[in-house]
Amino acid sequence: MADIIVGSALGLLIGVVSGTVALVLLKTVNTAKLKDVSSLVTLTSEMLAIPTFWFGGPWVSATLLKLVSLERIINPYIIAVAISFTLIVSYPVFRWIVHLGAELGRGGEEKNA
Repeated sequence: MADIIVGSALGLLIGVVSGTVALVLLKTVNTAKLKDVSSLVTLTSEMLAIPTFWFGGPWVSATLLKLVSLERIINPYIIAVAISFTLIVSYPVFRWIVHLGAELGRGGEEKNA
C-alpha cells in the first residue's frame, strides 16, 4: 500500500512540474519570433527532454527512493504522471492548436488574395 502512495505522490509531483514547464515553454514558443531560429531549436529540445525527466531523471537514483522498490511504484507513478500532465496541458494545447490552425488559414487566404 505504501508503494502505491509513494508512486502516486511522486507521479503527481512530476506531472504537475512537467506540465507547468510544458505550458511555460509553449507560451515562450508562441511569443517567439520566427526569425530567431536558434531559440526555437532550444525550446524544442527542452520540450523533447520532458519525457526523459519522467522516466530517467536524477530522481530515479535518489537515496530516498532506494527505500522503495521501483518495480512496485512504477505503475501508480505512470498513471499519476499521465493524468496530472494531461489535465494541466490538454486545454491550453488544444486552444493553441486551434489558434495556430486559424493563423495558418489566414496566411493562406492572404497569399491567394
